[in-house]
Amino acid sequence: MAGMKRLLLIATALTLVAAACGDDSGTPFTGGTTTRGTPTTVAGGFDYPQDVIDGYMEGCTQDGPEDFCRCSIEEFQKRLSLGEFVDLAGSDDITSDPVAAEIIDFCLFGTPGTTVPPTTGSAGTTVPPTTGEFTPILDMETLIELSIQDLEIYWAAEMPTTWGVNYTPISATGPYFNSQGDVPECGGPLPQEAYVGNAFYCSLDDTVQWDAEDLMAPLFQEFGDFTVALVMAHEWGHAVQERYGFDDSLPTIISELQADCLAGAWTSYVDSEQSDLLRLEPGDLEEGMAGFLLIGDQLGSAPDGPNAHGGSFDRLTAFFDGFNSGPSECATFDQPDTPPDVVFIPLIEGDDPNEGGDLPYADTAPILTDALEVFWSVVYPDVFGTEWIPLSGQIPYQPSSGNFPACGGTVHDRSFYEGNAFYCPAEDYIAWDDEQFFPDLYQQIGDFAIGLVLANEYGRAVQNRAGLPMDTVAAQLQVDCLSGVFTAAMTFDDNPMQLFLSAGDLEEGIAGFLTLSGTPGETDSATAFQRFEAFKDGFFEGSTACGV
Repeated sequence: MAGMKRLLLIATALTLVAAACGDDSGTPFTGGTTTRGTPTTVAGGFDYPQDVIDGYMEGCTQDGPEDFCRCSIEEFQKRLSLGEFVDLAGSDDITSDPVAAEIIDFCLFGTPGTTVPPTTGSAGTTVPPTTGEFTPILDMETLIELSIQDLEIYWAAEMPTTWGVNYTPISATGPYFNSQGDVPECGGPLPQEAYVGNAFYCSLDDTVQWDAEDLMAPLFQEFGDFTVALVMAHEWGHAVQERYGFDDSLPTIISELQADCLAGAWTSYVDSEQSDLLRLEPGDLEEGMAGFLLIGDQLGSAPDGPNAHGGSFDRLTAFFDGFNSGPSECATFDQPDTPPDVVFIPLIEGDDPNEGGDLPYADTAPILTDALEVFWSVVYPDVFGTEWIPLSGQIPYQPSSGNFPACGGTVHDRSFYEGNAFYCPAEDYIAWDDEQFFPDLYQQIGDFAIGLVLANEYGRAVQNRAGLPMDTVAAQLQVDCLSGVFTAAMTFDDNPMQLFLSAGDLEEGIAGFLTLSGTPGETDSATAFQRFEAFKDGFFEGSTACGV
């Protein structure tokens, strides 16, 4: 979202540049087809005329931060000649240009002042050039090739330690192209439903194969490069299982969740910068989270089904197990006493959120705040040893009315209230934008996205009453953890709230974290990846995991 906004700012700025420079065929800086692969540059790049730079900055800073605009024009001068720059300004769809997209990511998440060589393609997971510095991977094929190399290196080192078995390289790997009539084989030609939009490990011939057109390309373009690497890591997990001797009589879901766990272990290795081939960039882990929303089983799918892979929450939980604890944790999944965590919520008729099964909007906040009051009336005394006193109020407000609730005698600017929900320590109430913020969450994600926000604000009330810090990143993660405890309570049949999770609520929670969290790469806010981890810990381990 942020990247697209900045790309549109660049488009606006470049349009002004084109107007200033002139982009008709008589302009000496423009021509026919422009090749942007690796333009010849002097050591410091190209020096654009000052009036071009000024025109760009004027357009960009109308809506964007000056630091971002300054960074982006400097990067253009490093990568594109003036003629290529003006050609970009005159193109029909600037927002699809790979150089502009790469500059967006670099100036949002990169290190200012770092020289990045001229490239094409989108930024993301990175690869080292001969200089030893990591630069963005430029295309999907390169990313897949390097992921394969890195997975082979990783498992050659880890398998002897974890299972006492030497790793042998996979016999063959390769893409197939449906438009060319390719039909992959695994003990014989596969039926179309088994390979279109799929990737798989075939134990019969020890191969990993993938649909390049209807799986990998859409993932790369729509969800980001890391999701492609994650698919490869999952399939390598199945190859690892074949090598150490996974018990095939176990339910399919255990095999699939273990493969997710093994993918998480490899991801942690890359994230901790132990790999010589790859690095993660800010936002890559969140790309992976979004990918799990795509690949989870359909709502209400029985976990003991013959093709069960696990819901999105289950699969992301397994990924975190591997990410945090390594392959030794994944190795326990097929043991009788330590199966992976699976949260099965049956799909009851009328509850499907995709078919209008959410609570009515007008009832959502009242029902959830009532449940939170009941929850904390039970849990707070048990944890802190004192009685829970109900909040003084729950206040929905309409920003367009200009009538805003004061906090500690202060009424903030309208911008504070728009798109916001907050807890007021001075008057001990919670309030939320009931005109745009909550309606948008409800329409775009579902009722539990609202529940997640309300649970967070109640968590801040808990922190205030218990004298705990409230304004740090750690405090944010603590309220996410407490929200996880509250959410888990709704899975108990005899919970005193008499409010229960329905199929899709946990997926709405994941989407909520992705929507409501800080920008990856910022140090003063918690990322969606961190927040979900805290939520998961509270969900499975209870309030003791939250540091209260």
